[in-house]
Amino acid sequence: MPFLWLASVLALLGCAGSAARPVAAERPVRTLTIVGINDVHGALLPARAGGRGEIGGADWFAGYLNAIRAEARERGAEVLVLDGGDEFQGTMISNQFGGRSVTEVFNAVGITAAALGNHEFDFGLQVLQERIAQARYPLLAANVFIAGTRRRPDWLRPSALVDAGGVKVGIIGLATRYTPLTTNPIIVAGLEFVEGGPVAAQEADALRARGAAVVVICAHAGPLPPESEIQGVAEAVQGKVDAIVSGHHHVALGPPPLVVAGIPIVQSGSRLQAFSVIELALDGSGHARSFAVNAGTLPKAGGPQMILHDRATWRGRPVAPDDTVAGIVRGYDAQVKEQRETRIGEARVALRKGDSDDLIGNLAADALRSGAGGSLKATYALQNAGGLRVTEIPAGPITFGQIFDLYPFDNAQVVLSLSGAELRSALEAVLRNGKGPMRVSGLRYAIDWEKFGASTAPKSAPAGAIVVRMADDATGQVLCETSRCTQSSCQSACAPGPFAVAVTDFLANGGDGLALPKDAPKQFGSMLVRDILVAYVKEHQPLTAEALGAGHARFTQAGSARRSQAGE
Repeated sequence: MPFLWLASVLALLGCAGSAARPVAAERPVRTLTIVGINDVHGALLPARAGGRGEIGGADWFAGYLNAIRAEARERGAEVLVLDGGDEFQGTMISNQFGGRSVTEVFNAVGITAAALGNHEFDFGLQVLQERIAQARYPLLAANVFIAGTRRRPDWLRPSALVDAGGVKVGIIGLATRYTPLTTNPIIVAGLEFVEGGPVAAQEADALRARGAAVVVICAHAGPLPPESEIQGVAEAVQGKVDAIVSGHHHVALGPPPLVVAGIPIVQSGSRLQAFSVIELALDGSGHARSFAVNAGTLPKAGGPQMILHDRATWRGRPVAPDDTVAGIVRGYDAQVKEQRETRIGEARVALRKGDSDDLIGNLAADALRSGAGGSLKATYALQNAGGLRVTEIPAGPITFGQIFDLYPFDNAQVVLSLSGAELRSALEAVLRNGKGPMRVSGLRYAIDWEKFGASTAPKSAPAGAIVVRMADDATGQVLCETSRCTQSSCQSACAPGPFAVAVTDFLANGGDGLALPKDAPKQFGSMLVRDILVAYVKEHQPLTAEALGAGHARFTQAGSARRSQAGE
């Protein structure tokens, strides 16, 4: 996804601070440098970045780390490398190996510790435990417990205590408390994800008691409203924690830096295209006295350092890709490259996600109900926005790898039998949980946050107060329409159905907070949704703007909507 520079987001959040605390008269004797990455999503290979050529790539990130460590040695500094979670899910070079390739690369570059991301669960608990065993760094989450208890799974650590040049540093990991909404709920049904702040505060006290002079957090939790989850964590650990590396929302924080309760918080976009740097100045006892965030970074000082290739330098020191990491990546890529580059179709127009036409969303939803490749046919289809992982497929040939990057999840197709009211409830459920509107096929719908006052309390708004109209796309038949609402109920006219509605098993299991009747009749398809997409592209080439419904929005929004979570 494109790299987002979020000075405007920080202004919206209203909690940005200065780049450094005032330094006391006593001169600090050493520096602890914290390099933060997040939401790598298996992106070990470089990506094209318009006029900048190629950016990112694990070998180039390792090259930057080599330069950072060399520069740190010259001034007596120590370097820790923290990952904010979501390491594996998202590319062929990772998914085909259950994330083993990413873990091997992380071992080679010297990751110090990582947070447990929601997508770490996507390959199942057994594979996750295999990756934890493989990793030479701890994967941490202090706020994950066995459901109904306050016991942590025996395969998961809450924190780690490491030595950095004689200074004891405590590292606390956190998962987002919304993990059950953003991975397949079935996989994590035996786990409970609690609010991170209070748990982190307790863990910080315990680490200090064990001798930690510095305590930091790596958290798979982001800054965006409505939850502003990482700000809540920072407020809960005020005075106990010195820095936070965050993830989950795929945003690039700064400039200016995000500072909450005196704690600097960084996040560096996604897909290993940039990293952030927090430098803690330590006093003679090893305690943090001041900090600097992303000093001298490019392309904009104060923001994350983009992993540039052309004339790459770190503070005047040349950067070159690391040969060892490059060799690891080549070895894995050789096993998937032929399939990744196989041409499967063509688009006559650039397909984008999130613009006025949203042709990527239309493509995915149309494919899901089409019967392509022998999959199940349906009257309507629902596709969650968070399941579509790229923001653009350029016009021209379409490769298997592009569709894989768009839809890396091994989700299956499920066709449900729903009434008009149940279909509307499904559309509203994700909106109540702060997610983006469902991408749909076969129908159109209208969201109105103000007409019946739903914007003030979306979670408790009555059925029909958010999605006020829903109609069949082909015939114009009204499937549901709300005429009036009270605080507790709405009067609506809805078609009885039943209607065949295609979804993914992620949604059928309650992902993104989707609410479906437990007794709704279901058909389970034999194809992965990704394979249905591939078949659809093959059968409908070339894809055109007209065929994908350009110029005819499938959903509209009026009034003030809750901000949907990015990334997920």
